[in-house]
Amino acid sequence: MGGVDVGNAPWVPQVEMQFGNEDEAYEFYNKYAEIMGFSVRRSKMWTTSKDVLAARTFVCSKQGFRQKKKGFEPKKPRPATRTGCPACLTIKITPTGRYRVTDFISGHNHQLANPLTSHTLRSHRPKTKGRFSELDSVEDPKMVGRTSQGHSFQKSMVKGDAGAILEYLQKMQVENPLFFYAVRINESDSMSGFFWADGKSMMDYMYFGDVVCFDTTYKTSDYGRPLMLFLGVNHHKQLVLFGTALLYDGSRESYAWLFETFKTVMHGKQPKAFLSDRSEEISDVIAEVWPGAAQRLCVWHLFQNATMQLSQVFEGSKTFASEFSRCIFEYEEVEEFVSAWESLIEKYDLKDNEWLVKQFEERERWGLPFGRDVFCADFSSTLVKENWNTFLKRGLGQNVDMLQFLEHYDKVVEERRNAEMRADFNACQTLPRIPSFRMLKQAASAYTPAIFKVFEKEFELHMDCMVYSCGEIGATSDYKVIVEEKPKPHFVRYDSVTGTLLCSCKKFEFAGIQCRHVFKVLDFRNIKELPSQYILKRWRKDAKIGTIRHDSGYIMENDPKSSFARRYNYLCYILSSIAARAAKTTESSDFIESQMNLLSEQVEQLLHSRPFQIPYVISATSNEQRDVVESLADSLQHDSNTEAGFVGGATNGILGF
Repeated sequence: MGGVDVGNAPWVPQVEMQFGNEDEAYEFYNKYAEIMGFSVRRSKMWTTSKDVLAARTFVCSKQGFRQKKKGFEPKKPRPATRTGCPACLTIKITPTGRYRVTDFISGHNHQLANPLTSHTLRSHRPKTKGRFSELDSVEDPKMVGRTSQGHSFQKSMVKGDAGAILEYLQKMQVENPLFFYAVRINESDSMSGFFWADGKSMMDYMYFGDVVCFDTTYKTSDYGRPLMLFLGVNHHKQLVLFGTALLYDGSRESYAWLFETFKTVMHGKQPKAFLSDRSEEISDVIAEVWPGAAQRLCVWHLFQNATMQLSQVFEGSKTFASEFSRCIFEYEEVEEFVSAWESLIEKYDLKDNEWLVKQFEERERWGLPFGRDVFCADFSSTLVKENWNTFLKRGLGQNVDMLQFLEHYDKVVEERRNAEMRADFNACQTLPRIPSFRMLKQAASAYTPAIFKVFEKEFELHMDCMVYSCGEIGATSDYKVIVEEKPKPHFVRYDSVTGTLLCSCKKFEFAGIQCRHVFKVLDFRNIKELPSQYILKRWRKDAKIGTIRHDSGYIMENDPKSSFARRYNYLCYILSSIAARAAKTTESSDFIESQMNLLSEQVEQLLHSRPFQIPYVISATSNEQRDVVESLADSLQHDSNTEAGFVGGATNGILGF
């Protein structure tokens, strides 16, 4: 009834039209309503099991009829405004996460308003300050959580949390003198950050701290508490914990405090690579604290952010998650990655998605085909198979008491460390099937089972390669290696004097395990064993055996001999690992205790400048006992699954010193 002659105007809704989200559809229909002369309201909606909007109907404000309340007669009844108008627009989610118009009824059963006055209708009135105003919709800055881009944030501490955290930290330090914690006091003289690490974490960092992932997944508003983890990868391709923080202020100053504290606790050892979420604050501070560390955006964080930014696409399609995962986690060739990305964008009609456009522009900061010169220990594949989110997030809600969460946190850490202990045992006690190739036998003997599995898969793939000689200059030979069904060749350079092997795919530089292209060249040259420099200590079964300072990059600000305090701290650090290991059984504990008198006596001889003779630091009465001693010494160094490590003043009295 009445209205404007619309014809085929572009602002008129049509079935099959698509919109990026519900708000876009509403704004489009509301603009149409303003031109036509009626008001719009949201009506029926349907959601999925994960609370993603599946369908929505927008109706004319005169749809339906006002319901009369039984037994209630108003003194001044309002005039009826609803007429049961059928005009409506319905949208439904598509497999790509966009919304498609499935139904549009344009006819009304009432007189439409003059378009010149339609701005006075309810849905077209200018927004004023109030419940639904733009100003009121801005969050309290104290409650702002991490954005998908990792910007600074602040969170209010739940009442009672500070006391609970301090109670936990003090209890841990009483129970374990090797436990370290620090508290940040902000400008308002309030506690705004906590960091802690135990001896096991510190020992793990000495062995596996070449790559650090700063996991800030948990500080999103959904989890309630701003938990942050410093993670690494051990020689079983398991995640290991280097340190934990609760940081309620995401300012640059807070991150500087946190990273400097972590650096101090870890005796200045600098990682080769630092992986984190996108954040200017974090990036700037890392460059200052560890100027020599390469910075990479963590692709796992990118995937987590995608599940939020593209929630409608993930929810609306059964295949998008697996295809997106394959695109960012599996392709190591630039051409394959770009082709897969473009196919994904085209298939799911996401070319106008600003977030995805931004990620692709920055692909060299996170994409697996890029930054191959940086050793990352193949961290992304470990995070895909094993992450702590599922276990830890259960206790992070503000409805959970902080002490309960910290108990839950301890259980999760203990479970993961028990898994590492089992892997250590299996690596030493179980033998893999004996491979038929000498190089595989060499690898099976050296690598842990998890790393050998990766090595073996890569080795088998070299059989699908073809190799062509490209010439020789002196001891240097160049080769072109082509893989079946791969259009791009790779080039390998071999130096027969030094045994050096360089491949253009840079898999060894990136993951620390040699590639199929190198294996093909070695096979071509009839070389049956891999040069020893390409079997990294950090992937070996004996990765945790040996002197920490020499084998694992242990760094002191000055030489341990330069001052009493540093010498004391260093000795506490290395002896604590023996104490922690020996304490596991009564026999080993008694054995170490029995040797302390001899050791103390020899130290006294040195201190008093007496002639010092050391036939054996540990006396043995038989060959059998000597074997036990040597085995124990190896195992003491080998195991870092128990508490060992902090070198602060709280270590007074350890081992009787």
